[in-house]
Amino acid sequence: MRSAIPTLTAIAAFTACPTLAQQSLDRPAEIQIVKTANAEIAYYEIGNPEGKPVVFVHGLPFSSYIWRNVMTGLDRQIFRLIAVDLVGFGDSSGDGYGVTDQAAHLASFADALDLSDIIAVGHDWGAGIALVWAAQNAEDFAGFATMEGAMPPVYPRPTYDEMPERIAGLFRAMRDPGLGEENVLNGNLWLDRIMPTMTEKPMPEAVVAEYNRPFPKPESRQPILEMSRSLPIGGAPADVVATYSAAVTWWTTTDLPKLVLYAEPGRLYPEDLARWNEDNAKNVTLTNIGPGRHALQEEDPQAVADGLGDWLATLDN
Repeated sequence: MRSAIPTLTAIAAFTACPTLAQQSLDRPAEIQIVKTANAEIAYYEIGNPEGKPVVFVHGLPFSSYIWRNVMTGLDRQIFRLIAVDLVGFGDSSGDGYGVTDQAAHLASFADALDLSDIIAVGHDWGAGIALVWAAQNAEDFAGFATMEGAMPPVYPRPTYDEMPERIAGLFRAMRDPGLGEENVLNGNLWLDRIMPTMTEKPMPEAVVAEYNRPFPKPESRQPILEMSRSLPIGGAPADVVATYSAAVTWWTTTDLPKLVLYAEPGRLYPEDLARWNEDNAKNVTLTNIGPGRHALQEEDPQAVADGLGDWLATLDN
């Protein structure tokens, strides 16, 4: 009989320790909703309504809530700071939860708000989704920042053999009919087992509760499963691999200003991968923000804001 949650012992090995230093538990602004053809997209914003828009895109299994303490650490006099919920996450709803669907939703969101000269800031698979969005709408962008992102050369993954064995096992299981549903929907794999490993110290209970809020029942976790299954691994899904590969080509050839923040030790995108961009992409700034694992916005939001703010200042012209 197959285990319902394979290789989780390795993934969830986690030493109990004091919680992270208390940051604000509240968003700095009220949630707003914008309607597009296929979704109702939730977001909040602070800063200068006439300023250059900085759009923050979260990853799995988070929401726009993850950016709350980063945004308040930035200069609100110059930029329009916008944090958006991907469809099916946070307070957004609609159809289409995969990588390319989410990129299209972001394009519709930007159109609805009449955004131009956009600076994208992406984390985890939010970075990968924002990469596709930017590559397909390059004329609308003025800069791109990423941290712990699903970016080249990490993705697309031609084979599972290139991944750590325990991670490859998890993603193979997510694509398995039945087993993926058992693990992600019924077992709440992402929030109960994977998310706690993304910070060195446990997140406060109220923060964990907010990330769980949109997913109270197994059926409500379908967006997490569908996004997980859409990641370009092992040559599938073919359409996502093709789209993402085109976005990677754009990333390595465009002169768009780029920022790669990395932490030590990091997880998905540590220093060696960040430095890949020095030789393979143009107009790249690398910034070490100090200690951190993966959910850097929860671990040290001010360090993220400082690194991001210094780079943003170079774009203010």
